[in-house]
Amino acid sequence: MTAVLVSLLCAISLASQSRHKITLTFDYDFRITPACSPDVKEACVQQFNVYDISAGIPKRVKLDSFPVPAGATGFVKVISVTTKPRLFNPGRHMLAVSAQLANGMESDLSKCTAIVKIR
Repeated sequence: MTAVLVSLLCAISLASQSRHKITLTFDYDFRITPACSPDVKEACVQQFNVYDISAGIPKRVKLDSFPVPAGATGFVKVISVTTKPRLFNPGRHMLAVSAQLANGMESDLSKCTAIVKIR
């Protein structure tokens, strides 16, 4: 599977004292792996998954999943998603975004990462 995920930027907004929403902004090239649609049902991106990989990729924790933007084709800049409010321990967290194909396979988590600091 070839996928290109670049420009992951994260911003933290406080929902309450210990709950946090995380907004992730990234680009994706649907020319390499197209979005799933009624006409494209195999070898296509079904959704994006957000993980906390602070303890390593084998011990990743899935934070949320998001659908592909409607009508996504070609190189799409600034895909922005916000997680549901979640409890986070203070400190540094490494986050990753993956593209999940219709067959369940996911792109390499080490290719689209960012570190956020929870105070």
